[in-house]
Amino acid sequence: MIRVGFLLKAKTPICHMGDEKTGAESLFRRLKFLVGDKEIEVPYISGNEIRGKWRRLIFRDFFKQLGYELSSLKLYHSFFSGGVLETVAAEESGTIDLELRRKIRALVPPVSLFGCALGNQVFTGKLYVMHALPLCRELVEYLPEKYADKCTRSFYELLDWCFHTRRAEAPRVSKEEQAVQMLYRFEVLVPGTMLYTEVRAVDLNEVEKACLARVIELWRENPFIGGRNATGYGEIEIKVDADIPLSSEPYIMFLKEKRKEIVDLIKNLEAQLGG
Repeated sequence: MIRVGFLLKAKTPICHMGDEKTGAESLFRRLKFLVGDKEIEVPYISGNEIRGKWRRLIFRDFFKQLGYELSSLKLYHSFFSGGVLETVAAEESGTIDLELRRKIRALVPPVSLFGCALGNQVFTGKLYVMHALPLCRELVEYLPEKYADKCTRSFYELLDWCFHTRRAEAPRVSKEEQAVQMLYRFEVLVPGTMLYTEVRAVDLNEVEKACLARVIELWRENPFIGGRNATGYGEIEIKVDADIPLSSEPYIMFLKEKRKEIVDLIKNLEAQLGG
């Protein structure tokens, strides 16, 4: 198993809203931890959020490297968001046969890493992305020991509120009437907050290892986490701690050498899946 750790430092406020909303307020997503004999709900960034960002980065880069533009929305959805498993009639099952499954794993390394649903077939991914936890006193026992000296603050000191206004959609009676402004706010992790997450990967071949290295390169080039990235939130500084040296070069070379085979495969999938 390969393990890659990431120490993240917020350069701008981080927004990652939870499911609980109170009127015009949105709380940061929280997860319950047992700390001593107490239950404490601590803010965190979900592994699914990070994995989703990585998936979109690597598949965008994959098609850029190939110089190919997808024409099938179904295939686009499968690659960029994981897709939806489809139900088919019994006589139609196995439209993606075993040999084709092997070919997809061999020629599309991001599918092997992240998995997806293609038609009535599921490809299990090889990456396990952990939640990103803030370095705080409450979670010191849940974080790597080497970061214990950085867990000096309570997570309560890492949270703040950001305020915004939203223009109401109700029509105005006259031009002179001022538009109604609605004030809303949401919790954020403040700049300077440090978080830790890691990814674990199993049974990777050399090209898949290089693909993982390319994912990390792309994340460093686009260092964001959480939501509202387009409006100034979620920029981070990323420090990588890997078990083994990782280089993206074998992956880039693989895409160049196998371009024709990969493009032919993609066209075949587009024809099969339609949409």
